[in-house]
Amino acid sequence: MRIVCFVIAFALIYASCSDRKIEITPAYIINENWSKKNEQASANSITINKMKIKKDSAINPFLELSQSEILTKLEEDSSFMHYANVKIEQGESYKNRKIYFSRYNGFNWGSKSRLNSNDTVKTIGDLQQRTWYKFSDLGLISHSHIYVYIDSVNKPHRFVVNLANY
Repeated sequence: MRIVCFVIAFALIYASCSDRKIEITPAYIINENWSKKNEQASANSITINKMKIKKDSAINPFLELSQSEILTKLEEDSSFMHYANVKIEQGESYKNRKIYFSRYNGFNWGSKSRLNSNDTVKTIGDLQQRTWYKFSDLGLISHSHIYVYIDSVNKPHRFVVNLANY
């Protein structure tokens, strides 16, 4: 019994320390945490929230920001929230598969509320310049949210917030 517990604990620690790539650009995301196996359980999920700077706050995305600064100075903008259970074609791999925001990927994006599955769209559009976004539900164990700021030349600035470490 102890060996089984040790093996399970080791597997969880190993999975949480893996260095799987998550690349986010204004046009697409690549997430190596997604897999064909997880498609069966609808576990290849993604949620994208537009964020706004709180009133009477300032935040400079060109500096190294602490988790506290990000969490206390940004809040969700209710005008943009999309989520999806990502699926790809048979024979494709998630390792380098780009999931585009402005192209139909073979699945629909839900919007407004996870409780209302009737409100869906095929595309959500590229991420906007000079805008903050929060990415969550990416199949990560080690960190919960990735905040991305898209600057005026379409360059993403990424900040990982590990709520367990906050």
